[in-house]
Amino acid sequence: MKKFAPWQYVLTAFYSGQAASTLGTALVQFALIWYVTFRTNSGLALTIMTIASFLPQLLIALVSGVWADRYDRRWVIILADGGIALASLIVSIFFIKGFESIWLIFLVSAIRSLGGGIQGPAINALIPQIVPRGSLVRSNGIYSTIGNIIQLLSPILGATMIVILPIWAIFMIDVGTAAIAIVIMLALPLPHQKTGDVANAFGVNKQGADFDWGFPSGAVEAEQIADFASVEEGLEAEDSSRIGEFKAGLQYINGKPFIKKLMTVYAMFMILLAPIATLLPLFIRRHFGLEVWYVTAAQIALFAGMALGGLLVAAKGEFKSRVRTIRAVGIVLALLTMTLATLGITNVNIFVFFAMILLLSGLAVPFYTTTINVLLQENVDKSFHGRVFAVLYMIGSAAIPLGTIIFAPLADVIQIEFVLFLTGSLQFLILLWSWKKIPLDL
Repeated sequence: MKKFAPWQYVLTAFYSGQAASTLGTALVQFALIWYVTFRTNSGLALTIMTIASFLPQLLIALVSGVWADRYDRRWVIILADGGIALASLIVSIFFIKGFESIWLIFLVSAIRSLGGGIQGPAINALIPQIVPRGSLVRSNGIYSTIGNIIQLLSPILGATMIVILPIWAIFMIDVGTAAIAIVIMLALPLPHQKTGDVANAFGVNKQGADFDWGFPSGAVEAEQIADFASVEEGLEAEDSSRIGEFKAGLQYINGKPFIKKLMTVYAMFMILLAPIATLLPLFIRRHFGLEVWYVTAAQIALFAGMALGGLLVAAKGEFKSRVRTIRAVGIVLALLTMTLATLGITNVNIFVFFAMILLLSGLAVPFYTTTINVLLQENVDKSFHGRVFAVLYMIGSAAIPLGTIIFAPLADVIQIEFVLFLTGSLQFLILLWSWKKIPLDL
């Protein structure tokens, strides 16, 4: 039986803690949406809730990437997780005391969004500290699978919890799962992002630096540390503020044509995914009827596909060309969107076909997102990982709302299937345009 390397034990513990924390967060988010929906029965309230859940994480990303590069990423993740848990604890106490203001829900949603915006880039930057280069695809695929399974299970578990527990008790579940994640993070031996020294949060060295950790393997060589420092100093000399450091990250991206073009294509592609993400319930209503099970089945098909896709990425473990994989999967997603639109245009209202397209689309998504993450983890200087992933996080957070603003109003003017066919066609054209813009040897 093959013996696990030290980094594999650490990664397993890290993923376990984050899975617990993410599940608690998802349960509370479901409870908050349920509470606002049934307490207010107001579209305006849901709009405010959406803004409170989205805008703070987008704004905080301006500095969260800087924090992930400047400070120990372990503590960035711990403090963000602790802040979210503290917000859940406070609101649960208010609910126990009988104070149930809807504005309190909006406030706690904003705080939770801030925590997520701080935590997300730090986690993506921490993974390559732990995982050797050759195992990044498989490790990111596993992380994607965990997230997708939680997305699949959280509405089911959340609905069950709402039936058997008061809302304040569901908030306390989030506190408990966050505590699990924090304890694990405190105890884990992790290589420091700048020195390569492996120790837990209290400075106790648990593993030697001669083991095969994240790249570069083992302790970071002195000349590599000097290289990282010189890159930072050269870009940040004009402005040492946090915003200045974030600008240095943007300058870094702008100075790397490959990364700049990759992110540009990613942003355009994600904006064009907005209709399939936000107009799906309306598409179902217009083509299949008002039965709730249609929407439930559609969500299950999509998230089950994403979970299976993550498992397939993890099983595959490596791709000959990251860029070819991203482009091929993007073309598949564009063609599936156009197929879905064609079924609507031709009035082929067979729900099984519709669900199969969603399943296949979900299956493709982890190949796309995981490969982009790995490509950046491998090709971005480690001293800029946090800031680059913060920009990627901002693109992902802003693209869907921006795409919704652009394309959703069209659904009231023309048929949704024509909107989907348009966006799928544009995705296809963007990927063809990128053929000569992005090299294939990565």
